[in-house]
Amino acid sequence: MDNSIPSFEQLNKFAVNRGGEYEGIRQTLYDFQTYAQAGQTSLNFFQVPQGQGGKTIADTNMETAGTLPAPKHFLVQSIELFFFPAEDIVTISNAAATDAVLTNNSNDVQKFIEGGSLDFFIGSKSYLQEAPLGRFPPKTKLDVEHSVALQMKQATAADEAGQVSSDYSVAAGRPYFIAPNVLLTPTQNFNVKINWPTAVAISADARVGCVMDGVLYRLSQ
Repeated sequence: MDNSIPSFEQLNKFAVNRGGEYEGIRQTLYDFQTYAQAGQTSLNFFQVPQGQGGKTIADTNMETAGTLPAPKHFLVQSIELFFFPAEDIVTISNAAATDAVLTNNSNDVQKFIEGGSLDFFIGSKSYLQEAPLGRFPPKTKLDVEHSVALQMKQATAADEAGQVSSDYSVAAGRPYFIAPNVLLTPTQNFNVKINWPTAVAISADARVGCVMDGVLYRLSQ
C-alpha cells in the first residue's frame, strides 16, 4: 500500500470533475434471464435494457437494447456464464416419516454446461464461437461446508432423528479471457447468444446470466 501523499498538482487524476476527459473504471456488463424447465434452443443476452420486460438493475445494467449509449465505451476482457438452479442446495428433514431427498442441483448444472455453444456477435460478424458452455466458468461461486451429525433410523419412527442432504456444483476452471481484448463503441450493435441443437430439460426453471468483465470508459463529470 502506497502511503505517500500526492502533491496538489497530482490530484487532478483523482478528480471526478474533468470536463471533456474520459475515465476508465473496472466494471462488468451483465444480463440475467430465465432458463425454462423444458429447455430452449437459444438465449439472447444484452437485448432487453432496464425498465423493459420487467428487468431491473438486479437483472441487467444495459441502458439501451443491444448497444452502449454515447459516449460510453467498454473493453471486453473476459466472458463468464452463471447458472443458478431453482433447487435448494440443502434439504433438511426432521419429520420421522419423511426422508431427506437429494436435490437436482448438480444434475441441472451438468446438463447446462456439458453442451451448447456461445456466440459473441458484434456488428455483422462473430468475434467468438466456442463450446461447450462449461468453457465459460464464473469467477465467483458459493463455497459450501457442512458439519453434520446424523442418527441412523431406529426401530420406531419416534426414535428417528433429522436428516440432512446437500447437493451443489458449479462450472470451474480458468476464466475465458478474450485475447486480444475487444472494444465495444457507442451505438455499435452486439449480443451474446447461447445455442443448443435441441432443448435440454432441467428439473425446474433456473436463472442464467452472461457477464462480460472489463473496463468501462465514460466522460468525467
